[in-house]
Amino acid sequence: MVLGGVVRVTGSGLGCPDWPLCYGKIFPPWEFKAVIEYSHRLTASALVGPLVLGTCIAAWITHRQDGWIVVPATVAIVLLIGQALLGGVTVLNELPGGVVAAHMALAQALLGTLILLLVVSYRRPLLRIGTASPNRDDKGLDKLPMFMLAAAAAVYGLMLTGSYVTAAGATSACSTWPLCQGSLFPETGPQAIHMGHRLATLVLGFYLMYALHLGFRGKDRPWVVKSLAMAASIILMLQVAVGAATIWLDFAASIRALHLSLATALWGCTVGLATVTQTYPNDDPSPETLDPSHA
Repeated sequence: MVLGGVVRVTGSGLGCPDWPLCYGKIFPPWEFKAVIEYSHRLTASALVGPLVLGTCIAAWITHRQDGWIVVPATVAIVLLIGQALLGGVTVLNELPGGVVAAHMALAQALLGTLILLLVVSYRRPLLRIGTASPNRDDKGLDKLPMFMLAAAAAVYGLMLTGSYVTAAGATSACSTWPLCQGSLFPETGPQAIHMGHRLATLVLGFYLMYALHLGFRGKDRPWVVKSLAMAASIILMLQVAVGAATIWLDFAASIRALHLSLATALWGCTVGLATVTQTYPNDDPSPETLDPSHA
C-alpha cells in the first residue's frame, strides 16, 4: 500500500498503460513511472498474493473448525482477488477517480482483515462486546471495545474523505493551512471538498484522541492495549503535522506519500486495538467464557 501511495503521488498510475503486462511485455521499459508502477504490481503479485493465498490454505488445512480463523482468511482471498481486478479496471479505464478511490478503500479493508486474522490467531476468537474476563485485571475494558470499533471506523472514514479529495482533483485547492485561503467554509467546489476533509479530521481527531487515551490510561490496561493506543496517538499527531507540511511544502510528492503511509499505519493500529480489546490471550484460564460461534 505504501508503494501504491508512491504510484499515486508521483502520477505513475499509467506508467504501464496496459494490464496485466506492461507495454505488452513481462518486464517494463527502463522508465521512471513504468518502474514505479511495475514495482507495485510485482510486490502485489509475487509477494502479497502468495502470502495471503498460503495463509488461507493453511487456515483451511489446520483450522477448518475454527471459524474465527477460516472466515477472515477466506475473506482476505476474496478481497485480494477483487483488489487485483479493480487494479486492472483502474488502469484500463485510465484512472477514473471513483475507481481509484475504491481501489484504495478495498486495499485498506484487506489490511484490516489481515490484522484481525493476525490477532485472533494469537489470542483466540472474538467475543461479544462488553464481555469481561473475571480472571484478568482488565475489567475496565468492558466499554473500551465499542470506543475502539468506532475509532477504527472513524479512521477508515477519514481515509475515504482523503481519497475523495484526490479523486476530485482538489488536493491543491487550498494552499494555506489551517484555513483554506483564509476561509473556514470556502465557496468553490474543490476548496469545499478539500476543507471538508480537514474539518472531518478535526472533529473525528478529537474523538480519536479521547478513545485512544482510554486505551493507555490507568494501571489495569494490558501492555498490548497501552502500547497500541500510545503508538496510534503518536501516529495521529504526526499525521496532522505531515498534513500541514504537505500544504506548506507545496504538495511535495514525498510528503504526500508519507501522509498516505501514516494514514495506513493509524488504520492498522486502530484495527489492532479494536480486535485486541475483543479477544483474550491464550493464557486466559476461562475458556468457558469464549464464544467461538461469534467469529
